[in-house]
Amino acid sequence: QKRLARKFEDTAIDLSTEAVSFIRKNRDKPFFLYYPTTNIHFPITPNKRFQGKSDAGRYGDFVVEFDWAVGEVLRTLDELNLTKETLLIVTSDNGGRPDPKGMGKKGHNPNAPLRGTKRQIWEGGHRVPFLVRWPGKVKAGSVNPTTICTTDFFATFAELLGKEDGIPDSAAEDSFSF
Repeated sequence: QKRLARKFEDTAIDLSTEAVSFIRKNRDKPFFLYYPTTNIHFPITPNKRFQGKSDAGRYGDFVVEFDWAVGEVLRTLDELNLTKETLLIVTSDNGGRPDPKGMGKKGHNPNAPLRGTKRQIWEGGHRVPFLVRWPGKVKAGSVNPTTICTTDFFATFAELLGKEDGIPDSAAEDSFSF
């Protein structure tokens, strides 16, 4: 089978197209979509249609592209009337990058007011956004101060599905339902 060459600058567009296609194909049955966008990791390669869209350089443009990609998923769920039945989570693996190419000069500090950045031990390197959209289940605009970790997804989803009693003692020992 011939492998197609992928251009880094097309990754977000290609992934969002695939995600939207998956949602459309599975609209009539329960589905799980894990959508690990490459934005905003290296290489910082916003597509031409997003270049110059922010006042924060290429990194800022890459963030704008990320917002667009998530928006495509949200719009599709809304269009197909799947919003109320869909738990959508947007999170990250670690904190923002250290002042990429002068973003701070534009008044943007992705980790403010926390100390540290990606790959560092301080909170700014590890505290990340965790956004949830689940109408009828999670109140819009609500805030929960609980400290969580992505390992907590296991226990949380098990509880949501009523399966917490089925988790063996040797599985997900560090997972706690939030």
